[in-house]
Amino acid sequence: MELELPSLPRILLTFPRKRSTFVSTNFSRRHAFTLVELLVVIAIIGVLIALLLPAVQQAREAARRMQCSNNLKQMGLAAHNFQDTYGYLPGGARDGHTTYDWKCCNSRHSSGWSWMFQILPYVEQTAIYELGKSGDSSEDVNNTKHSAVGATFAPIFNCPSRRGIQTFSGSYRADYAANGGESSSPNALTSGNAGVIRQTESQGWKNVIERIKDGSSNTLMFGEKSLHDTAWGADGGDNEPWHNAGWDQDIVRYGALISSGTKYGVPPIPDTKGRHLVDGSWMFDPSVPNGNTWFTPSGTKQWHTYFGSPHPGGAMFVLADGSVQHVPFTVDTETMRRLSVANDGLVVELP
Repeated sequence: MELELPSLPRILLTFPRKRSTFVSTNFSRRHAFTLVELLVVIAIIGVLIALLLPAVQQAREAARRMQCSNNLKQMGLAAHNFQDTYGYLPGGARDGHTTYDWKCCNSRHSSGWSWMFQILPYVEQTAIYELGKSGDSSEDVNNTKHSAVGATFAPIFNCPSRRGIQTFSGSYRADYAANGGESSSPNALTSGNAGVIRQTESQGWKNVIERIKDGSSNTLMFGEKSLHDTAWGADGGDNEPWHNAGWDQDIVRYGALISSGTKYGVPPIPDTKGRHLVDGSWMFDPSVPNGNTWFTPSGTKQWHTYFGSPHPGGAMFVLADGSVQHVPFTVDTETMRRLSVANDGLVVELP
């Protein structure tokens, strides 16, 4: 007889697995930039900025130049609308009043104020025009409306590429001037009536588009003045209010001149060449190529007469037909003279 032993309970023994010390290659080790890598990245960013910055600056200047062009376009259209209303173009006009004297610098009548003041209603600036209009009946040289108008400014008369809008001696200045044509002496009252905008309020000198024999598409009407690139009001041609009557170079400038019987064209110049030279006078010597001084035959210094611009390459003008033209600083002097003189009968090809 066999004896059966009692069954013992089964015990399952488990042992923890030994972890492998092997590191899987499926995960990459993280690490920081080295100094060399950081310098390379900085260098690349610097190169990109150097490449992009000029493009950004050019784009901004292109926008400012477009605004300047639009300003001139509006002035040209305003001059045409002025003629449609009154039968003649706005005048320069002379300082003082033809009936009394030529005292500088406030016209006795606001009707004799600058062409810029006269076209205000046609450039959506009627409020400024009305501010000075009531001065028409005043016979006082120091018209009480004069200061109030001078202290108010229409942005259309400022080039956005320039030094900004600010006052000098309580009055604003303008960046644009009318084409007075050809000058024999910058300070002569009889000078500067060969262009489109005449320098006098005298009825006999009033001009109309139809009298331009050379064609309205071949004659300059308004353009940018050459000005000191940083200073305000320190020199002749920039020292009187924007609305002031003026036969001087604050209101009207020239693209042509006569010196000792010889006729010259005066191309526009960049503002960097438009700085005041000697004793507050602007000078140009036509006998010197690209000269920067101007003397009369007697050697007397005169005021600045140039057109000019802060834009690269040339200045902006509006022609008598209302179209806007870029005239390069390198324009041929004879071409510039013909563009400036309205009735010389000479053929001109736009630059």
